[in-house]
Amino acid sequence: MMKVHLFVFLFLITGCWASIKVSIDEKGGYAIHINGRKWLQSSRTALYVDNTWYSSDDKSLSLIKTTTRRGTDQNLGQWNETCLNYDLVRNETHTKIIACIRQWHAVSAITFHLDTGDEILTNTIPLHMDEVRTVFPSFNIEQIGDDDARSYFTFEG
Repeated sequence: MMKVHLFVFLFLITGCWASIKVSIDEKGGYAIHINGRKWLQSSRTALYVDNTWYSSDDKSLSLIKTTTRRGTDQNLGQWNETCLNYDLVRNETHTKIIACIRQWHAVSAITFHLDTGDEILTNTIPLHMDEVRTVFPSFNIEQIGDDDARSYFTFEG
């Protein structure tokens, strides 16, 4: 079996240095704080498998636990991350899905990693080019104040 990884990189640059903090609530929602101010609030995490959406919203993708770990990358230095561990149950088969938010110490950056495990996640109905198969990370974008000039981006590939 081939292990599938999706790496999404989001670099938040607010000047030369910013304090970035990730907080997780008891339901698996996460928020990104920059210099003590909430900047982004998460939306749902979801996967499209077997022609069906499994989502943290309706608990069809159920959060089991959160974990933390630390490490060092030879190029970017030290990091710590918070991982949301989900259980995807389909046809009585359990697949561990791990969604991680990594905070880097040497740079003002965070990265998002989604590990879909060793099981092959397939569909018989192909998705169109403008559709997604996974939803992580995802954020609710709301204006926080009159001086709020945040924006968002999206990509495909």
